[in-house]
Amino acid sequence: MFNNVMLSAILAIVLLGTLYPLLTEAFDVRVSVGPPYFNPASAIFAIPMLLVMAVGPLLRWKSDKPARLQFELALIAALVIGTIALVSFFGQFPLLPLLGLGLAAALAVAALLPLRGRNVMRMPLSTWGMVIAHFGVAVSLFGMACEGAFSQERLAAVAPGGTEQVGDFAVTLESVTPVAGPNWTAIEARLAVSRDGGETVILNPQARSFWSPPQATSESALLTRWDGQLYAVIGNQAEDGRWQIRVWWKPFVTFIWYGGLLIGLGGILAIAGRVQVDVRRRKATAMGDQRRADIDALGAATPLPAE
Repeated sequence: MFNNVMLSAILAIVLLGTLYPLLTEAFDVRVSVGPPYFNPASAIFAIPMLLVMAVGPLLRWKSDKPARLQFELALIAALVIGTIALVSFFGQFPLLPLLGLGLAAALAVAALLPLRGRNVMRMPLSTWGMVIAHFGVAVSLFGMACEGAFSQERLAAVAPGGTEQVGDFAVTLESVTPVAGPNWTAIEARLAVSRDGGETVILNPQARSFWSPPQATSESALLTRWDGQLYAVIGNQAEDGRWQIRVWWKPFVTFIWYGGLLIGLGGILAIAGRVQVDVRRRKATAMGDQRRADIDALGAATPLPAE
């Protein structure tokens, strides 16, 4: 119930941030709403929700005592504090990503605690679904926190043939050519990207100009690897002939999608477990009804002894 309220509050925050620019535009005022609003406003409700999610599966139904969970609560607190301290040792990072990393570590371990002391081969599917889904939330949270803490950005003016470095990637601007579409024209860059001297991948970001209606857009190019994504955009040309390129490397952002897959798998297992229990209950009820019917029929067929 508590987490449902928190999720509803986060939904309201996202809805407000999405509709507010449209409302102000109706009064000829342009407002951009982005991470400076969404991140801290959502965190007010997301952090309590995640803490409850870590502890909730360990609680007994209706009544329980905090003393029974002293070890688990101490472990969760130690993981949050220890992860934040460990990451802070390697550099200065924003507060929210640090909290996200600490909560991700704690939630990942807390998701597995219901398995402790139990025969995992005989656990119901619904319990496995809960464990996997909660672990998926921790994986997604890890990806979100890494995006905020470890993202690297490179903005440079590069001449054709020039190379810039972002993270482990070397990005070379090979050429810039004009292209055209159905209702737009664009300049398209050809970027050769290699990681640690490995295989070269070609990216083609564009800067488009539409004439119906008139507007300019940047079409980013995306390179996805298992441990992150590389984004590239092309800007304007400087007077000396160099081109502005902007490249971002977002490590572990792909874990957001891995976590989403785990959450979906957990939901499927939880539903399957409920269906399995319901089928078994129906079969048991049907067998009981059949047995009672057989007993009643046997009693009716047996003649009473003569007096």
